Amino acid sequence: MGVTKTQLRKTGESIKIFENLRGSGVKGLSNQISLQLAYAHIKNYTEEDYVSAEEELDRAMKHATDSHDMDLQLQVMAVQVFLYSVLAGRAENKDRRPIYADTALQIGKYILNNTDADAESAQALRFEALNGLGITWMRLGESGPAESRADSWAQAQGYYDRALMIIPNSVRVSQNMTQLRLLQVKLSSVEEKPVLLAQAKQYCELSLQVSDQDQFPYLLLSRIAIQSGDAKAARQYIRTGRSRPGGVKERDWNEVEVAVRAAESGKSNPHQSSEKGLAR
Repeated sequence: MGVTKTQLRKTGESIKIFENLRGSGVKGLSNQISLQLAYAHIKNYTEEDYVSAEEELDRAMKHATDSHDMDLQLQVMAVQVFLYSVLAGRAENKDRRPIYADTALQIGKYILNNTDADAESAQALRFEALNGLGITWMRLGESGPAESRADSWAQAQGYYDRALMIIPNSVRVSQNMTQLRLLQVKLSSVEEKPVLLAQAKQYCELSLQVSDQDQFPYLLLSRIAIQSGDAKAARQYIRTGRSRPGGVKERDWNEVEVAVRAAESGKSNPHQSSEKGLAR
């Protein structure tokens, strides 16, 4: 139930379930509870939750190290690479973002170099590493120098493509690829923009075929519609998205609503969002 609540973006409920399970004194699940709690905290996307996630992972890693449990170490690392890839783009202390990015790259590459690409048991670990590496390179392209941006985004695309080879219908990767295209749109030519927006919409709609019970893809679709000049569609996406569960901040909904009203009145949006999307 705790895992399911996390996947349904009801992370507050899932965290309570895992904490209650830990408090019940059940034996043999402490490390898995730490891993699931860490993941749920990351999906809350707040600075406080990132700290809690890191504490849970440190706890599990200490146990793995003390017991020489390599399998558990790799499981912890798989969640760590996701945590640090998210912090590479969202840490409040911007000076630390490059440090988090470097840490995510090191951990992700370690997992890939120390697991068998053909072993079925390693696929979940490799998927997390590939998705985390994709997020990290996406953020490095966003914040890095213009001359290296295209190379960084090509790296991100390559890792996302490899992740999809493991889980072809991954909601997380599809939405991350949507965000990558939206970042690329900002620096695209007039000719490239419609193609990139169409690809972004396609990736996002693929994620909705798997699950439409999350606000985030509708926020992305509203942004795509606004940039495509379709204010009517954007308003419908906002209406639908607000009816779904999820962790989209009110300020993000307000920003796209301002953009829709500006588009409907024929004016440019003076408050165009610069907020980073929630890497999944």
